[in-house]
This record gives sequence, C-alpha cells and structure tokens, in this order.
Amino acid sequence: MANVEDKIGMGLSKIQDGLDKSKNKVEFMKEISKLNKVVDDINSKKADALLELGIYVYKKVREGIIDDSDILEKCQSIVGFDHIIYENKRKIEDLKIENKGFVCSCGMSLSYEDKFCGGCGKKVEIPTENTEYILCNRCDTNIEADSKFCPCCGVKIS
Repeated sequence: MANVEDKIGMGLSKIQDGLDKSKNKVEFMKEISKLNKVVDDINSKKADALLELGIYVYKKVREGIIDDSDILEKCQSIVGFDHIIYENKRKIEDLKIENKGFVCSCGMSLSYEDKFCGGCGKKVEIPTENTEYILCNRCDTNIEADSKFCPCCGVKIS
C-alpha cells in the first residue's frame, strides 16, 4: 500500500511541477506580450514623428529655404505627385462648375447644354473665360497670370 501511495504522491508532484512550469510560461508570455505592445506603440509614435518631420522638411524645400541637393533629389518624385494631385483637383472643380451651370439675367438656372432660357426664352450665351495663364517656373503648372504664388507648389511668382 505504501508503494501505491508513493507512486500517487510522485504523480501528483509531477502534475504540480507541470502546472508550475505552465504558470511560469504563461507569465513569461504575458510579459513578452506587454513589452511587444510598448515597442509597437513607440514605433507608431516614431513613425508619426518621422512623417511630421518629413512634411516639415518638404515644405521648407518647396519654399526654397532648404537647398540641399540630396534632399532636393528625393523630393522630385513628391513634387510630381503634388502636380498630379493639383491637376486632378482642378479638373474636379471644373466638372463641378460645369455641372452646376450658370444663371440667366432673368435669374433662371441654366446648364451648359441649354440653347434657350426656360424662364425668359432668351438665347443662352455661354460665358467665356478671358483668363490669361503663365507657367510656374518651378513645377510647370498653368496658373493665372495675376497669381502671386503658384497654387500647386507654393513658390512666389516673380
């Protein structure tokens, strides 16, 4: 009988050791997980700070304040992106204006497809734009000749 009790005692001891090891492993994994979360949070804050720094430096390059050839070279693709963004936003505004139409002298709203006003019967004359344009010397965007700054890149127009 003592032999059976010894065997049971040894078995229980092994089970207790296994439980203790599992408990330690769980605590270890919790600590690792907690530290990984801190690392991830700090990496995210670092990425935000680097993005903010990059935007700041890029603005200074566009304003002509920073004139470092390596930085200017790295900014060239971004200038191209700015140009594409600007041109597409302009097209969106043009489409909105075209879709909105214009107003007849009698106050009736007209579209660019109308031939005659539905309110007074007057022949519709589409207003023409007599705006003169020049090219920006930095980003080659067509801008209004009386602009003081380029709306795309922000450079002062001389």
